[in-house]
Amino acid sequence: MVDVYELLPPFERKGLQLRDFYIYGDSQRLKNKAKELALLPAEQPDQQWQEAEYDFNRLFVGPAALQAPPYSSVYLGDEPLIMGATTLHVRELMESLGLTVSREDNIPDDHISYELELAVLLFINARSTPGFTPLLQRFVSQHLTLWVPMFIEKITNNASTTVMKMAALELSHWIEELKTRVCHEQ
Repeated sequence: MVDVYELLPPFERKGLQLRDFYIYGDSQRLKNKAKELALLPAEQPDQQWQEAEYDFNRLFVGPAALQAPPYSSVYLGDEPLIMGATTLHVRELMESLGLTVSREDNIPDDHISYELELAVLLFINARSTPGFTPLLQRFVSQHLTLWVPMFIEKITNNASTTVMKMAALELSHWIEELKTRVCHEQ
């Protein structure tokens, strides 16, 4: 069986690996994604992994107040609320492209994972269809770069494990590379 990631260039692959890391699944899936991103050694003691998983939940999932909410509406809205106007703007953008988020998991459309996937899809399409370039540029400059740095800062300031701090650093590097690549598309 072919691993779909292997068919993608490294930049796009990394974006989708980050997408998969930041969306919560189960413990083993999260651990596998952390390994794919080289956020932890292949052989990490179970106790250290449990601490990283607890840190992930505390930062992004709950049940207590999230230390680093993974939703753009929290950072870009008038009030730090999930499912605000920003969520609806992202949903409208996705729908205009024929994309929808599965309502099965009840995760808002402006979750970092969905937005990373949207950025990768726009980036891939902009390479082959110049009409996507302005949309990609607007999404990056007027949306992603306005909130993701604040999200990364919250992770960095609140993470208690190296795994989560490294995840923030990987996301930061990827967003910076995206900005550079998008600037060269102009």
